[in-house]
Amino acid sequence: MSEAGSGPLGAFRLDGKTAIVTGAASGVGKATARLFASVGAAVVLVDLNGDGAHTVAEEISRTGRALAVQADVEDEAAVRRAVEAAVEAFGRVDVLANVAAYRPKAEYMEMTQAQWDKMLAVNTRGPFFFMREAIKMMIGQGEGGAIVNVSSCSAKHVTIFGNAHYDASKAGLDALTRATAVEFAAHKIRVNSVLPGGVDTEGGALIRALGGSTAGPMKGPGRVLMGRRGEPVELARAILFLASPASSYITGQELVVDGGYLVG
Repeated sequence: MSEAGSGPLGAFRLDGKTAIVTGAASGVGKATARLFASVGAAVVLVDLNGDGAHTVAEEISRTGRALAVQADVEDEAAVRRAVEAAVEAFGRVDVLANVAAYRPKAEYMEMTQAQWDKMLAVNTRGPFFFMREAIKMMIGQGEGGAIVNVSSCSAKHVTIFGNAHYDASKAGLDALTRATAVEFAAHKIRVNSVLPGGVDTEGGALIRALGGSTAGPMKGPGRVLMGRRGEPVELARAILFLASPASSYITGQELVVDGGYLVG
């Protein structure tokens, strides 16, 4: 992906590009879809919550181009249809942001096979399905592309108890990111990941409101150097950086966006 636009900020533009964003009905996914549209991309918003994705797509369509697709990232056929819908609507796929995630806690000694399998199906297998389908299109277009996977600081350090399956799923996603970057570098397809710390999203707020425990070895007063939780748009900006020509010489990397959590 070559540098676009004029001036130093032109490299952050996505004019003429089509971007698929999963988990786009809320939180970081919604913020990412909005930001991509604001810099010129046609955006395909994919979410299990089809109504939510449609609402965000309608908002974006007032000033840009957007399509909502209801799909379960666990379903290989549904993923294929979502990517085909993107091509049918906008003619190409240039950017993929795998933001959709699943995070119910489960006590280690009581975790069921179904809980383990569900976590890896959404957080690791789903991104693999989307990358594979998007890469097929990118290779056919012959112009490269950019993929950004949203992982977690939990892939690097155990942060809270009851999260072993989540931690494993995100560590697996990081390994998959690196492997994919190596496999497809010759096609000028860059693949990177963003590792967020605590972010204020609708899902996280609901968990806290219901009294969900966040106790763990990495919790404590002053742990986050910035003194607050991140905002979805702050993650979206990091995703845009890695998705845009501004990061044209970066691939196979992990960008930590945690307010200083891991070094606190």
